[in-house]
Amino acid sequence: MESLIIRIYRRSHTASEEIAGLVETVGTDEKRVFQSFSGLITALEDAVLHRDDEAENIAEHDTYSTPDKKQTG
Repeated sequence: MESLIIRIYRRSHTASEEIAGLVETVGTDEKRVFQSFSGLITALEDAVLHRDDEAENIAEHDTYSTPDKKQTG
């Protein structure tokens, strides 16, 4: 499970719905900016979908094999 850092900034003290911020994936250089609540949701969905896509690609390309142990006698 990956962790996300979400930074939310209020753009106005009078309009609490005006936000901006950044969604970062811990341990990577991935950053997604947003300018609204709907943008925050989109950034979170993208981060989760991207994580799931990477996990799927790793599973498809990983081959786990054990080396053959040959005994000589």
